[in-house]
Amino acid sequence: MVELLVVIAIIGVLIALLLPAVQQAREAARRMSCTNNMKQLALAFHNYHDTFQRFPMATNCNINALDPGHSSNRRVSFFHLIMPFIEQTAYYDEIMPRIEADTFPGSWPESVRNIVFDAFVCPSEPLGDKVEQQGFHGTYLVCNGSSHTGSGAHQSDGIFYPRNNTGFEDITDGSSNTAMLGEIRLQADHATASGTGNVVCGSTHDLRGRYHNPYHGNIYFTTLRAPNTEVGDVLQYCNGTENAPCRQCSSSNMETHIRSYHPGGGHIALADGSIRFIPETVSQTVFQAIGSRNGSEVFQMP
Repeated sequence: MVELLVVIAIIGVLIALLLPAVQQAREAARRMSCTNNMKQLALAFHNYHDTFQRFPMATNCNINALDPGHSSNRRVSFFHLIMPFIEQTAYYDEIMPRIEADTFPGSWPESVRNIVFDAFVCPSEPLGDKVEQQGFHGTYLVCNGSSHTGSGAHQSDGIFYPRNNTGFEDITDGSSNTAMLGEIRLQADHATASGTGNVVCGSTHDLRGRYHNPYHGNIYFTTLRAPNTEVGDVLQYCNGTENAPCRQCSSSNMETHIRSYHPGGGHIALADGSIRFIPETVSQTVFQAIGSRNGSEVFQMP
C-alpha cells in the first residue's frame, strides 16, 4: 500500500512538472500558426498590389460616415477585396454582388456572413470562431498609423485609411520599417465591464475585428501604444474587460491597440511581408515610427 502511494505521488509530481512544458509547446505551435497566417495574408496584399499597383483599401466607408455617392449600407473592407488572393474567389463572387447592391451586411444570410476563415484568426484567440453581430470577426487588422484613428475621410500617416490609394512608392520610410497588419484580441458581444477604467459601449456588440461592417473604423489598429498596453481601446461600441480593455465610447479619435495571447507581445506584418514579434517593452517612440509610412524616423527595428 505504501509503495502504491509513493508511485501515485511520483506520477503526480511528474505530471506537475510536465504540464507547463506541454502548455508551452502548444503555445509555441499556436504562435507559429499565427505567424504563418499573417505571412499568408501579407502575401495576398502583395499579390493584390502586383495586380492593381496599389494596396487594397481598408474600407470604402468614411469613418462613421457613408461612402460618398452610395447608400450607408455599402460597406467594403480589405477582407472582402483580398479574397481572390487567398484562393477564395467563389466567396468573393458570392459577396460582391450584395455589396454592390448596397445590401447591409447584417441582412446577408448567416450561411454567407458567418463563415469562419481560419487564416484571419490567431489560434491563441479563445473567441476564434466569433460570428456574432453582423458576421465573422477576425484578429488581424490593417495599420492606420501612429496616432488616433480620426473621423470622416481622415488620412492618417499609415498605409491604410478610408479609400486609401497607397502603393509601395508612398512608403518612403521603407517597406521593412512600416507596419501593414497586426493582431488584436477579440471580445464577446454582451460582455459586462470588468477591470479598472473599463466601460461597455452599446453592450450588445463589440466592433473589434468585425470585417463585414467596417463603418466605425473597427478594422484598423494603431501603433500609438506598445502591444498589450493596459490603456483601453476607444471605439463607438466596445465592451471593456481585463483581456480586451475599452476605456471610452467615441465615434472619433478611436484607438484599437495590438494585443495577443502570446506571452510578452504581439505580431505585426511589415509591408515587405516579413513578420515581427513586437515586445511589450518596445519604446513608444519606436513603435509609433513603425506605424508611420512617411515620417523619416530613424530607429532600430525590435
